[in-house]
Amino acid sequence: MIGISEFFKRIKGAHMREVIIRTAVKDSLKRIAGLDIELEAISFSGDSLILRNLSSSARSAIFIKKTVILEDINRNQTLRKIGDIR
Repeated sequence: MIGISEFFKRIKGAHMREVIIRTAVKDSLKRIAGLDIELEAISFSGDSLILRNLSSSARSAIFIKKTVILEDINRNQTLRKIGDIR
């Protein structure tokens, strides 16, 4: 049986991995597409990156540069492989 401290340490580690991945996504979108996305608007479903609350022009900019953005995200973080942006 694991202690309560080990349990919270695992939860803290999972949360930090999520923050690192979302920050890498945010930085790549800022650098390549010039978009400033909030961390709360970024989520994941399988290997897909889900972006919420975007304007149609922002979605178009992401679609045009999708492959470059995906390559940059996967190069900057190795915790999760991102295969698609939705």
